[in-house]
Amino acid sequence: MKRFVSAGAATVVLLSLSGCVSPPSPFDGERKASDQLPAVVSEVIPTGDASSSRYQGKADGRELYLVKGKGDYQFCLAYTDGTKDGSGASCSGGPWVKVTFPDQAEFEVQLHGFADKPADGQKQVSKWVRQTAPARGT
Repeated sequence: MKRFVSAGAATVVLLSLSGCVSPPSPFDGERKASDQLPAVVSEVIPTGDASSSRYQGKADGRELYLVKGKGDYQFCLAYTDGTKDGSGASCSGGPWVKVTFPDQAEFEVQLHGFADKPADGQKQVSKWVRQTAPARGT
């Protein structure tokens, strides 16, 4: 009986030491001044928390941000070209989202990061945001 108790206790200790470690998030760490959403974007994301925004980079003339979602949404990819018409957000209740713009530029977000390298023609904007298709006709 003693042997089984010791083995069981060792298993519990090992499991608690290994623990469930969540992957890094774009929302980890302190928010910087550069993470602040431009006012034109803040006005057009009712399903996202503008105070949680994190700047991801620029691609095809768009500034890209991730924001924590509200309600059923886990996060949003917010974007702007500096104009109200060129600003908005696409939100997801899960760990990923893909957005295609009228100019055919396409962006994918993986909230847990990408496990693979970008394919030819793709651009890694940040650890969490990848441009999967460039704009056409611009």
